[in-house]
Amino acid sequence: MGRRGSISEEQVFEAADALVAQGKEVTPTALLGSLGSGSFTTIYKHLSAWEASRATAVTDRAAVIPDAVLSAFGAAWRAASAEAGKEVLSVKEQASEEVAAAKAQFQEALETIERLEAEGEADASRIESLTAKIAELEKSLHQSENEKAALKATTEQLRHQVKSQESELERVHQDSDSERKRHQEEMTKANAAASAAQDKTNAQIEQLRQQVSEMQTKLEKAERERAESHLKAQEASGRAEKADERAVKSEQETAQARKDKEAAIKEAAELRGKADALDAQNKDLLARLSDKTDKSKNR
Repeated sequence: MGRRGSISEEQVFEAADALVAQGKEVTPTALLGSLGSGSFTTIYKHLSAWEASRATAVTDRAAVIPDAVLSAFGAAWRAASAEAGKEVLSVKEQASEEVAAAKAQFQEALETIERLEAEGEADASRIESLTAKIAELEKSLHQSENEKAALKATTEQLRHQVKSQESELERVHQDSDSERKRHQEEMTKANAAASAAQDKTNAQIEQLRQQVSEMQTKLEKAERERAESHLKAQEASGRAEKADERAVKSEQETAQARKDKEAAIKEAAELRGKADALDAQNKDLLARLSDKTDKSKNR
């Protein structure tokens, strides 16, 4: 509901004259309908001025009535007045009272209309303010819905990414477990081979120690080398186990663990080579011992 526009006296006069020309009764409601806007209080004020101007125009037209007509009318009027003087006086007094009461009621109605119109204007202002606020809230709601849709799409995308990363991490863990098991099997084989070589070397060294006293120095040296080889083998095994633990803790250390494992395997192979060399050396010592024994017997 918009605010009522203000209307001028000239607009009311023109509308009232138009209604008279159309043969319609000039009332505040008819004037409001013809003008399309305005308040009853303003229309009543201008309507009173228009009616006063109409009364002046009638008085002006009455001034041109012929004297003979006015004389006859005056005589008739005086006769009628004489006949009904008392009755007319009573009617006038009653009419004056009724007019005064009507005017009081009209004034009271006019004040009520003015108050209602003022309240209507205030309500219209509040409605306009609320309408603007509703439009602003609808705009904010629309923006919030768009942001919510964008966040939902982003969340869904992140969920897919997390799921993909979890699958990749599971695959890496499985590869790491397989690599760790294979490494453990290889280390077990390497340790068994090293242990067998150690036992064999110990037996050969013990036998040579009993048979060949002159080779004691060389055998002690071979024993020290064997002990060092065994220690290195244990250190290599420890490094391999640490590499295996790192592989279990994080897939990011798998590459380094693989390098450590390969180094351990390589070192174990070198140790096996040294053990083989010691075995060959022991065989050579035995052969030399056998030659010496044969020579002693021949003597």
